[in-house]
Amino acid sequence: MKKNLFKIFTAFVLLFGIYFANELVISKTITSETAYTQDKVKLPIIMYHSILRDTARAGDYVVSPDTLASDLDYLKENGYQTVTVSDLILYVDGLENLPEKPVMITFDDGHFNNYLYAYPLLKERDMKAVISVIGSETDKFTQSGDENAYWSYLNIDRLKEMTDVFEIQNHSYDMHEQSPRKGCTRMRGESKEDYQNIIVSDTEKLQKMLTDAGISAPTCYTYPYGFYSSESEEIIESLGFLCTLTCEERVNTLTRNPECLFKLGRFNRPSGIISEEFFKKIS
Repeated sequence: MKKNLFKIFTAFVLLFGIYFANELVISKTITSETAYTQDKVKLPIIMYHSILRDTARAGDYVVSPDTLASDLDYLKENGYQTVTVSDLILYVDGLENLPEKPVMITFDDGHFNNYLYAYPLLKERDMKAVISVIGSETDKFTQSGDENAYWSYLNIDRLKEMTDVFEIQNHSYDMHEQSPRKGCTRMRGESKEDYQNIIVSDTEKLQKMLTDAGISAPTCYTYPYGFYSSESEEIIESLGFLCTLTCEERVNTLTRNPECLFKLGRFNRPSGIISEEFFKKIS
């Protein structure tokens, strides 16, 4: 009898121990998920333009493939994971979580050399990026077929080829002006109606060009030269865009509020500074 009671007691202790251990694991998992799915996430966005091997061309908006490779390796080695605009939208809508250390890599304008150098470097490392194209340039080089690292822009076929790595976004069809208009700002004396019509027609022209080619409609508008206004934000949002990118240098704070995806800041990546020094800005 005593032996039976001892066996029952021993079995009870074991079951209680297993139950307690499971509860501890579940508790730790929930705690981990709570920390991971925090309501505020810091997001640095890096902005690149042209990538060239010619060191004589290096400058504020031109870096070498080696510099880009070093940057990508630095990000991976320091635990950063690349995200796209689609990931941000899913996050703010509460449908998915972001990595613990997200980073967005963006390329402006759509230079052909992005295909030559950035595309393979990202692909080799299983990293994603966002490329915002100038529609008039894509149109021009789609028609001409010219491909030159120094002066060509990506044609439609190249863009379609790159969609396994790059998410394609809208950088205007032809709003890259600095005089008399600065990017997407309203000119002095221009009526609100005329201003709105110009932004709408230009933006929709690029949207149509991309979707007609079978490319997903951009959900983010990247302001030419970073110039924007409260009026341009209102117009872009009314067109169904869910995100806008500026050139203001700051780390963004994302929340579950979709409005946090508008006027996101980015850090321009110039040449002449090593990766460790440049990324001190985002740490």
